[in-house]
Parts: sequence; C-alpha cells; structure tokens
Amino acid sequence: MNPHVVDANVMNSFQRERLHEDDTVASEAIAHATTDNYIVLDEGGQCQQEWLDCAGGSYPLHLQDWLADMMVTQQIRLARLCADSMHKELNNLGIPKKDHKWVRLAIGSSSNIILTDDIDLFDPTKKNSSSSNIANIKAKCAGPVSKYLKKRHGICVATPTWFVRNKGNEEAVDT
Repeated sequence: MNPHVVDANVMNSFQRERLHEDDTVASEAIAHATTDNYIVLDEGGQCQQEWLDCAGGSYPLHLQDWLADMMVTQQIRLARLCADSMHKELNNLGIPKKDHKWVRLAIGSSSNIILTDDIDLFDPTKKNSSSSNIANIKAKCAGPVSKYLKKRHGICVATPTWFVRNKGNEEAVDT
C-alpha cells in the first residue's frame, strides 16, 4: 500500500462530482488512490483545512463525513510534513508558499505521487499562458517543478486524467 497526496483542486473536482452524482475522472482517480493504496493528509490539519476551504463550499459536512468514513477505513491516513527547511528550495522552484505543504506532505509520507490540476506544481512560470499550453504541460506531466520533484525526490506530479489513464504508474512519467 502506497500513500498518495491529493491536493485541494482535485478534491474540489471530486466533491463536485460526488454532490452531482457525476462520476468522472476525479472520482476515478480517488477510487484508484484508495484501492490497495491510501490518501495522506498532514497531522497538523493544513491540507485537510484547504480541502474543506476549497471543496467544502456550501456542503462542508458532506466532505467532513466522507473524510471521517475514509479515516475509519484507513483509506485516508495522517502523516507528518517534512521539515520546513525546504522553504528556500521550493521558493527557488517558484512554487507559491501555500502549495509547499503538498510537496512537504509527499516527502514526509514517502509518497511517490501528488495528484493535482495546479500548474504551480508543474511550471509556475506558465500560470499566465494560454489554457491550451497549460493543458499540454499538465497532460505530459511536464515542467521544471514536476521534473525536479521526480528526479530529486522520486515524486510524480500528475493530473487525475493522467493518473487514471496510466493506472497510477508513476514510472510512465517521461523525465
């Protein structure tokens, strides 16, 4: 069983799909991440709070109930964030401070994957690029941040679409 990090924007998509009974790619990715594996959140609650802030919306109790159920079944577990000594390294990569926790959680939990749709974890310099350029970067799991995290820490940064298509095989990422 391997730990998987799921950021708030993926959880937001998942929650919208759950509430509208529209199982699509985020739901498939979460199902895959919790079948024979598990999702990790930090012990301090920073990641969970961002999930609730971003995905809870008008229905925070629905997400909290789901979280509680998943923790009981051990499909979501808690882990420590790695030391904040990575602050300079993550800043140099251009990762916004609010997103440092996802990388620190992956390293702290020995996760080899971060599921995200956030361009900041692929290539933050492309934030203002065209939507087609951003989609291309994310589809290829490309960009200096994702490549660095794969080479330096063994962490695959992937979109839910890529994750589902490749069945979570982080080795499929072209470094």
